[in-house]
Amino acid sequence: MGTIKLLSIMGVHPFSLQASHISSASMESLSVQHLLPEYTPSKPAPDYSSKPLPGEKCIQRSPRLIQRGDNASFTYREKEMTLKLMDCREEDRHPSYGLGSTIRGEVSLDHRRRVVAVTAKLEGRVYLPGQPSKGVTIISKERTLWESSTLNGQTCPSIMPLSMSFPTSYRERGQDRTFRLPPSFELSQPQRVAIVYTLQIIVTKSRNVPMIGKKLSREIYMSIHIKYRPRVRPSRPVPDSFSEVKQSPEDWMEDVWITKPTVGTGNEAFLARCHLFIPSVRVFTASEKIPFHLRLETSPLFLHNLAKIFLPRQNPSEIKEILNISIVRQTTVNIQGTSFSHDQILGRGRMVPQSSSTSKVAISESEEPVTWSWNGELRCEVPVLNTGFNTGQISTTDYIVLSLLTPPGQLRSDHSLQRVIPIRLATEPWVDRS
Repeated sequence: MGTIKLLSIMGVHPFSLQASHISSASMESLSVQHLLPEYTPSKPAPDYSSKPLPGEKCIQRSPRLIQRGDNASFTYREKEMTLKLMDCREEDRHPSYGLGSTIRGEVSLDHRRRVVAVTAKLEGRVYLPGQPSKGVTIISKERTLWESSTLNGQTCPSIMPLSMSFPTSYRERGQDRTFRLPPSFELSQPQRVAIVYTLQIIVTKSRNVPMIGKKLSREIYMSIHIKYRPRVRPSRPVPDSFSEVKQSPEDWMEDVWITKPTVGTGNEAFLARCHLFIPSVRVFTASEKIPFHLRLETSPLFLHNLAKIFLPRQNPSEIKEILNISIVRQTTVNIQGTSFSHDQILGRGRMVPQSSSTSKVAISESEEPVTWSWNGELRCEVPVLNTGFNTGQISTTDYIVLSLLTPPGQLRSDHSLQRVIPIRLATEPWVDRS
C-alpha cells in the first residue's frame, strides 16, 4: 500500500508507466521504418495479343493437329499371338504414323507357359534393284515388353502394353551426316524401288526337354507392315489468284526466262522472253490449286525457226499451245555409283488467255514482236502421299516445269526449251492458328 501511495504522491499512476513504455517502442519502430528505402508499385502487365502491332511481324508456324483419322485401331492375330494397335491413321488398310509418332498398342498371348521374353522390333529397310533380297537396313529399334528374371520364374502377364516411337533421323553406314527418316515409298518403273517399315513381335519360349547341340529356347515371330508418312504443311497460305498481286506483291515471285536464239539469224531481236509469276512461298499443298500468270514476248518468226529445229516433222502453223506448264516429280536412285531417274507428271496447268493480249496464237514468219498473256492454275491430278525426301540411295524432288513448244514430259538435259523451278509439295493444308 506504501508503494501505491508513494506513486500517488509523485503523481504517476503505475498504468501510466506501462503506457509510456509502449509508446517508446512504437517510436523506435517508426524510426527503423523511416530508414528503409521507398518502394513504388510495379507497372501493370502489358496487354498481350496474337495480332502484331504496326511495325511488328508474326512468325509463321505450321501446327501439328490431331485429325479425325488419328484414332484408327488394328487387330492382328497370328501364331497364338494377338497384336492391337491404337491411335493411328489408316492408309491402304495399313496403320500409318507421322513424324516422330509413337506406336501404341498391346500384345496378348494365348499360351503363356514357358514364355521367357516378349520383344517388339521396329525396322526400316530400303530395297534396291540388284541388292540383297533383305534390303538395306536404315533403322532397327527393339523394346522388351516383358522378360522373366529366371528360366522357371514368373508367368508372362496376359496383356503387355506396347509403346515405341519413330526416330526422326538416322545415320547411314559410312556416312558422317544424318538423314531425315524417309517416308514409306514405292517405285515400280523403270525398276522396283521401295522403302518398307515393319513391326515384329518376338516371343521367346523355353523348350520342354533340352536337346544336345540345340538351343534351350525358340522364337516365334509376328511381322506386320506399317506406313510412315510425316505430315508437312506450308508456312503460309497461297494467294487465291494473280489478281491479288497489287494488294500483296510480297506473296508473288517473278521468274524471267530468256531463250536465246539457236538459229543463225544474227538478229538479237529473235528471242523469247517469258515472265512466270508464282506464289513466293514455293511450298504448296498437293490437293490445292496453285495460281500463276504467264507473259511471253517474242516474234512468230523466232518460234517458227525453233519449231523447224526441234519439231521438224510438225507444221509450225498447226502448233496451238506454245507454252505448257506442269508439276513433275523426279525420283533419282543411286546404286554403287550408277544412277537412273524417273519423272512423273503430277498435274498439268490450265491456261486462260487474257483479253488484253492477242487471243489467237499464230506461229508464222512475221518479225513483228507479239505478247501473249495467260492466267491459270496448277493442281496435282494424282494422289501425293509424301513430300520430297533425300537418302543416300533415293531422292525425290518436285518441280514446276515450263516448256516452250514441246509438251511437258521428261526433264531435259538441254534446257533451251524448258524452265525448271524447284518447289516442295506438302501433304496437309495450311492452318491459321492466330
